[in-house]
Amino acid sequence: MLIHIGIDDTDSPNGMCTTYLGALLYRELSRIAEPLDLPRLIRLNPNVPYKTRGNGAVTMSFDADEGVIPEIKDTVLFYVSQLSDFEHENTNPGVVFFEGEIPDELREFSLKALREHVTIQEAEKVAREVGAEYFKFKLGRGVIGSLAAIGYPLERFTYELLAYREPENWGTPRRVNSESVFRVDKWAYPFSYDNVDPYKRSVLITPHGKDPVLVGIRGIDKTKVIQVFERVEFGEPVAFYQLYKTNQNTDDHLAPKKIGELKLYDSAVVRGRVVGEYWERGRHVFFELEDDTGRIRVAAFEPTKKFRNYVRKLLPGDEIIAAGGVKEHEGVLTLNLEKFYPVKLVPKVEYQKPKCPKCGGTMKSKGDYLKCKHCGYKMPKKLIPVEVLRDLEKKIYEVPPDARKHLSRPLVLPGGEDKLLELL
Repeated sequence: MLIHIGIDDTDSPNGMCTTYLGALLYRELSRIAEPLDLPRLIRLNPNVPYKTRGNGAVTMSFDADEGVIPEIKDTVLFYVSQLSDFEHENTNPGVVFFEGEIPDELREFSLKALREHVTIQEAEKVAREVGAEYFKFKLGRGVIGSLAAIGYPLERFTYELLAYREPENWGTPRRVNSESVFRVDKWAYPFSYDNVDPYKRSVLITPHGKDPVLVGIRGIDKTKVIQVFERVEFGEPVAFYQLYKTNQNTDDHLAPKKIGELKLYDSAVVRGRVVGEYWERGRHVFFELEDDTGRIRVAAFEPTKKFRNYVRKLLPGDEIIAAGGVKEHEGVLTLNLEKFYPVKLVPKVEYQKPKCPKCGGTMKSKGDYLKCKHCGYKMPKKLIPVEVLRDLEKKIYEVPPDARKHLSRPLVLPGGEDKLLELL
């Protein structure tokens, strides 16, 4: 008998990690049932405000004798009840069990949970309709992610190897040799990627919280991912590691929409025209984008660093394709920019001083007239419009690695341009 297990919302900013709990369960349950595949780490809507950290749920599937199904369920519920961080107000675990083949209704719910805002009540209704068994702890918000993870159609996927720390080291600085990470990244890139940020010279595989994760190594080739892990030098013992199949870096969260269709917490790709000049506030860069259905504010926030420089080069009237998540910023619905592609660029005109008509020398502004630096000839101040080259290419611009969302696909990977170019 096929049994699918979904777990979500067991962690908090103060510790624990749903993948850690999932890895322990995968080992334990594999003793009594046959795993169908690697466990899966499914990232859901990155824009919802009550997520703990990366809004990731864990699911695993087994072929089990009917007689061990009760033991499987009891084991999962015991682990969740013992290891979840119940003290944190935003930790509201949920567990879902589903037996048999995954129905289409569950796949549809899964994609909605990835791209839009879904309530606990909606998840419970779908669970009842498809015959899934669910368990709520506290508010039980985790049933949303648990159910969605089970139904997720993982047609495109990557891998992430998560190595875990010994419990006595939780909450202490992670001891990983930075130079070894840079060396192995150079060797494995792009089959393993986002291990480092080459611009900031920072290591990205180590999280910064109190959770049990020592490193997370991503890639599209699972052999390369394991080899990267084996070549990284650690200054502390590794308790164990687990390789996950995941929807990270797939861009599956992005859905093409009209600007007028955008809702709070959506993840979308839109095509529109830049309205007005950009402006800045608190190192964030903003502009407005419109199409024939509406207008929305777009933001490149400070953590995107040099990416903001490209945004500053956009001019009113430029037509672009923009991808990102919709949130409220200062009470205004805002598209948080992840990538953009300039479709049509308006001419850029600069007004320049003419050459001296007498000697060809350089003219200098003197109030309301111009004066030649060479011969002293004077003339009324009249600037000449000159079209200059735009310092933007027709290519996709993306945020740097350390500002990239879990789901956003780097351009270095095959298909990293697909979602934006669909709107050309």
